[in-house]
Amino acid sequence: MRDKIAGYMELAGRPLPAEQILREVLNIRSPNAFAADKVLRGILGTDARFHSKQGLWHFKAARRETQSGAIAVLIIQSSISHARSFRGAVHASASDSSWEFLCMEGMKTPDVKPLREARLRAENHLLLVWNAKELRLWDLMLSSVGLPSWNGETLAVSMLAARVLPQAFSCRHAEDLAPWLDLAPPDTDRPAAMARFLAAAYRSLLDLVPTAHRGSTAELARWIAEGSAKVDFSRFAFGRELLTGIPASPGVYLMRNRAGEVIYVGKAGNLQRRVRSYFSARSLKDPKVVRIHSQLYSLEFFTCATEVEALLLEARMIQDFHPAINLQEEIHEQPDRYGHGGNLLLLIPAGQWAEIYFLKDGSFIARQSVPLGSAPAKKLCAKIRTIYFAKRRRKHAAREGWETEIVARWLSAHRKRLNFIDADETGSYDAVLQQLEAYLKDPDRLTHKVYYRLPPPHPTKT
Repeated sequence: MRDKIAGYMELAGRPLPAEQILREVLNIRSPNAFAADKVLRGILGTDARFHSKQGLWHFKAARRETQSGAIAVLIIQSSISHARSFRGAVHASASDSSWEFLCMEGMKTPDVKPLREARLRAENHLLLVWNAKELRLWDLMLSSVGLPSWNGETLAVSMLAARVLPQAFSCRHAEDLAPWLDLAPPDTDRPAAMARFLAAAYRSLLDLVPTAHRGSTAELARWIAEGSAKVDFSRFAFGRELLTGIPASPGVYLMRNRAGEVIYVGKAGNLQRRVRSYFSARSLKDPKVVRIHSQLYSLEFFTCATEVEALLLEARMIQDFHPAINLQEEIHEQPDRYGHGGNLLLLIPAGQWAEIYFLKDGSFIARQSVPLGSAPAKKLCAKIRTIYFAKRRRKHAAREGWETEIVARWLSAHRKRLNFIDADETGSYDAVLQQLEAYLKDPDRLTHKVYYRLPPPHPTKT
């Protein structure tokens, strides 16, 4: 019981009132602070690790070294049914025990205890993860419930596998290791089962590491790093520090050769993440990246307010520069029926505003910023009538076929997360305004995919 209290206080990292300790650790509720202090004092007795001062209990942990060979495995999986829901598990190899937890965005009373228990069990162990993304997600979960982030030793098993199996390794997920290591495939629907599998995979991979490099985690990490492919920045006019300064916003990036000619144009919803992906160890195995690196000398990037603006800028730049290595022509090799030739009002949230993009026959012809929380303004209503419902419809400049096809395919790829109004499907000017007003007056839901349905018309009396 004392060790359980010690673990809770060590994880909290600060003095705590007796009421909280009894409630959170032992599920004991006291009528007042005096009674709680008396009960806790009776439980802790003369244990020198605990002492009370000014109504708070302090804990002094004995200094412990990390146990050699003691590992814990962290697995985090995203939910298919909820985009911001994660479930996970921590498995301790020494006790062969697992602790599962769940974290979901919007939970008013998140279940903190399983997450706290998992965090506690990982202490003083080498923490194994499949990749660094899982560790970042876990730290995000811990901080969201007030628990300290992980600061112990960590090893990414995917990097170890890539070092040990350089010729055959092409595994994107942990379960892909099963045939290479002659292990039974895990139950991918259970985080605890996945954690136990990753522990077994780590032991099998470790047997393939030269004995001289198994002495410590630091030595093993150095050996893994030595075998990783590295980008040679000396051939470029920029260094790795440029990548950290790229903004994490939508935009377009240009890659030029030594002669200043544009060799590639790309669009990104997150410029920093996309551009940095060209300079990772994994990217060096991509033939497209190898071809880009063979000619790349300088980088330029342009930020945009939304991904739609980045799409338009990318299309214009491809048309203007005709990049030699750009693969944009692949986008319009196959026709796409959805959105092609459509008349749509595309709504993209931007803070307290919404960006409305008007598509006429599949091409972007206009854009307007409107404030959220109010009905459509008269000018906006007039623009909608002119574009989609005027008796004598204005002829707009025709776009090139490939550009229209790019827009159509982009809409098709993102239709599950975009909010838009189909003017043809809605059928009338008044119905379009009614749907648009419903969107603009609901700014919180505009950030998610919403399916609005118009109420049925009232029957007319005869």
